Amino acid sequence: MNRDELRAPGAGDGAAGSAPGGPEASGRDARTSAPVGPHAPLVEARDLVKEFPIRAGLFRRTVGAIQAVSGVSFSIRAGETLGLVGESGSGKSTAGRLLLHLHEPTSGEVRFRGEPLDSLHPEALRRSRRAMQMVFQDPYASLNPRHSVGAIVREPLDVHGLGTAKERRERVVELLERVGLQAAHAARFPHEFSGGQRQRVGIARALATGPEFVVADEPISALDVSIQAQIVNLLADLREEMGLTYLFIAHDLAMVRHLCQRVAVMMLGKIVEMGPCASIFTSPLHPYTRGLLKAVPRPDPSARAGARPPVVGELPDPSDPPVGCRFHTRCPHVTDLCRSEEPPLRAPTGSLGGDHRVACHHAETLG
Repeated sequence: MNRDELRAPGAGDGAAGSAPGGPEASGRDARTSAPVGPHAPLVEARDLVKEFPIRAGLFRRTVGAIQAVSGVSFSIRAGETLGLVGESGSGKSTAGRLLLHLHEPTSGEVRFRGEPLDSLHPEALRRSRRAMQMVFQDPYASLNPRHSVGAIVREPLDVHGLGTAKERRERVVELLERVGLQAAHAARFPHEFSGGQRQRVGIARALATGPEFVVADEPISALDVSIQAQIVNLLADLREEMGLTYLFIAHDLAMVRHLCQRVAVMMLGKIVEMGPCASIFTSPLHPYTRGLLKAVPRPDPSARAGARPPVVGELPDPSDPPVGCRFHTRCPHVTDLCRSEEPPLRAPTGSLGGDHRVACHHAETLG
């Protein structure tokens, strides 16, 4: 059964109470009738800020806040994969959850197909989630151990009321086979699978409602190295076959280079560099981006052991970020301007203009 054949029970057969053209009657697919053009943004983040309160004392009073995401703006075009990279604690996963409205933004807005999610009624937001799904980082923790794999993959269809009971069973088998599993696996439980197989179950669950946009939150970091490439290749195949749009959050820059068309580099809640994958990897402009690329292990026996690491120092306290450029406490090129004034995300002068953006006062002069 094709996913386009999914419908709500009773829809289209003259059942009483089914409004023609209503949200349940049109439940065949998460995609709307007005397609987004190839160059139009499907998802937009506008000045997103997310603060988490710090509570202390007997009465758990708020004594401060951690700004996990600080004024982040970007867009993702339909059919594109944007890679979001950075150290642990940089705010990548929080940004991904903000896009799906799993976290409420402190300020700023997220637009999907040009419509701000904040303005949606809760029921309309629930329906919109059919078009926006997530693949979680930990395949061990993201699957309910009490449910069979079939029930796990079928759950989004149950929640959104898509298809008859028979159609849902057929859809589960179709999805399991599409991600490289077998129909017989539907009766098994998560503990009976390897990590890579569990992540395939998570991908099948994310695809159940026929989404347009998928946030893949470090989907390979908890897997064996031998399995990571298989999962990335599966995501690439699904993108081509189903016309998916991804936000791919990862530490592994080699996988980002393989899968993504554009890359955004995040540091301490800020995007410090963003641009086409080719220019980011061949001509990085921000010292932080250069440090991340230099830190990628290379199978070179002649490399000098014990060499000075490319980025020196610890990540600053996110509850008290440095004034000025947030990287200046670890940057080898720091000047007084960096310590006093925060650099905007801007297009550099010279040949790397266009879509390349960098937040560094001295990007053009670092060489």
